[in-house]
Amino acid sequence: MATYKTLSSKLNLTNGLPEVSTTMIVAGGLEADGIVMIPHLINNVFEKQGSVILLSFKHPFNHYLHIMRKMGVNASRHKLQFVNGLVETDLSSLPPTTRPHFTLGADWTEFYSWLKSQPPSLLIIDGLCSLLDLGHDVKVVMSFFTACQQIVENWQVRSDDGYAGLVANMLLDEFTELLARSLIRRSHYFFNFEDLESGASTDVSGQLTAIPGHLHCQIQSGSSKFKPALLHYKVTDTTVQFFSPGQSSTIL
Repeated sequence: MATYKTLSSKLNLTNGLPEVSTTMIVAGGLEADGIVMIPHLINNVFEKQGSVILLSFKHPFNHYLHIMRKMGVNASRHKLQFVNGLVETDLSSLPPTTRPHFTLGADWTEFYSWLKSQPPSLLIIDGLCSLLDLGHDVKVVMSFFTACQQIVENWQVRSDDGYAGLVANMLLDEFTELLARSLIRRSHYFFNFEDLESGASTDVSGQLTAIPGHLHCQIQSGSSKFKPALLHYKVTDTTVQFFSPGQSSTIL
C-alpha cells in the first residue's frame, strides 16, 4: 500500500484530502510523473464512500487499474467511472470491466451534460495538456477546464458523505508552461513533481513542491491551513514513500 501519511501530515490535509470543491493541479516531468499522487487521492475518496471519475487523454482504463492494484487500491469495490479521451482509439473490444463509461467526442457539450448528471465525485483529468497536441490552443483548453470546474463546484456534498473536487495531472515543459500558469491561477493547490536538483539517487526518486494556488485565499481557515512544503519521495513497484529531505529510511 502506498504510504502517504507523511504527505497528508506535512500538508495538513484532513483525511488526506483538501476541502470539498477545491481544484488541484499536479504537474511532473518525463522522469518524475505526478501520477504517483493519484492513487492516494482515489483511495482517500473511497474511504469516504465517495465516487471518482477519471478522464484520461493518455491511457486506457486498464493502465490505471493495474497501477491501483499494485498500490493496494481495490477499485472494483467502489464507484470508479472512466472517461476515454483517446478520441482516435476504439476501446469497444475491451472486456466489459475495462471499457470506458463515456467517450469524449468532438462535441464537448455532450460530456458536460453527462458529467452534470453524475453524483458528486472527484474528477481527475490525466493528460490535460494533450489537448494542445491535438491542435487546441490554451484558451480552448482553459475553457474546457473551467467548464469542468464549474460543474464540480455546483455538486452538493453532504458533510460526512462523499467528496467533490477536481484534479488535473499534466506534463510540465517549455511547451505547456503557458497552460500551467493559467491553470495555477484557477487552482487552490499546485503540486510539482521534479527530478532531484542534486542529481540522480538510488534512494530518492524525486522531489515534490506543494504550494497554494491563486484561489487558495478563498478557502483558507485557521483550523485547516495548507502548508507549503518540499518533500522527497521514493517509488517502488508497490509503494510510494514521501519524507522530508534527508529523512529517507535508507539514509537513516
